[in-house]
Amino acid sequence: MDVRLIPFLQAAGVYGLARVSSLQLDWNLIAALVERWRPETHSFHLPMGECTITLQDVAVLLGLPIDGEPVMCPIAPPPGHTWRTTIGQIFGQISPENVFNKGRIRLTWFERLSPPVLCADAGDDEVMLHARCYFIQLLGGSMFTDHSGGLIHSFWVHFVRDLAEFGGYAWGPAVLARLYRELCSGCKGGRLEVAECLHLLQLWAWERLTSLAPIQTTVPLVGVGFWGDQLPGPHGVRYVVAVFLLFIWEPYAGILDRLPDYCLAGRPLWRYRGPLICVYIVEPHQHHAMMLRGQKVLDYIQTHQPSVTHWQHRMEHIWIDDLIDGDATVPEYMDWYLPRTVRFLSHIGALHVHLVSIFSLLYLHFL
Repeated sequence: MDVRLIPFLQAAGVYGLARVSSLQLDWNLIAALVERWRPETHSFHLPMGECTITLQDVAVLLGLPIDGEPVMCPIAPPPGHTWRTTIGQIFGQISPENVFNKGRIRLTWFERLSPPVLCADAGDDEVMLHARCYFIQLLGGSMFTDHSGGLIHSFWVHFVRDLAEFGGYAWGPAVLARLYRELCSGCKGGRLEVAECLHLLQLWAWERLTSLAPIQTTVPLVGVGFWGDQLPGPHGVRYVVAVFLLFIWEPYAGILDRLPDYCLAGRPLWRYRGPLICVYIVEPHQHHAMMLRGQKVLDYIQTHQPSVTHWQHRMEHIWIDDLIDGDATVPEYMDWYLPRTVRFLSHIGALHVHLVSIFSLLYLHFL
């Protein structure tokens, strides 16, 4: 990353995310989490209880702004324009027809448009072009990935027209809304892969299931550098084992005073209850799942106006109840959990648990 991009990233509130975008994903761990996601509650159902990814996780792990205007924009080009002409106005060059596919554009075109390394004597216009291309690749390659194989929705260019306004949007809730929607789709049968901001999902798991995480180092918090080399062999993050009982409910309690200011900027919203908004997607935060159905609409700003209004009054929807102390599981929860969940992802995991149960019963019998 060119150092001349850092002021743009800091002003836009995405500097923390830019530092973790090179994180290697552990697909075994991600698959195990997807199997345990329940769309009815927007939470993971684990033996010790329900848990989910929240706005606090987005702010602490990625440093994304969770307060601001909802991420909304028209999904059609401006009247009298095509996406080619619109992108040409913003980036100063008309893209060829073959880089478009049904309203999406290839990320590789933006890579070719701006060289990976800026010249030392690059002018302001060249630096701005480089920044816009970097932001587009961050949006399509890290924050909002999909199953298109290197394409990004063209409407995202609306947000890089004026980078000074980029940081005014609530990007954290937008990222979380799309991840919720993807987990709800991915946990159903027939899906071979998941997308969206999987860096957030993996970092969330590492913070709470520490036996699956690589070694933490002493480098500054927020960023992939906080995690050292992966543990080798069966203790590494590539080997998913039955450790879901070793869950950390409050992993950030001891580090909040050491976090950068941008991680704490929206702290009152960590307990926000209400809709999370990302263009045409609306998902509830700590609530029952909603599904977007019906015919295709282009004016999602009007369609989701009730959710937008709810978000604009977000400080009135903060959960203030006390948390439950202790790690013990409520028996009623286990009675409900066991018949409904996928307890084991392999025969080896099932055999291990059943053997432990049998030996425990024998021990109690002959004690």
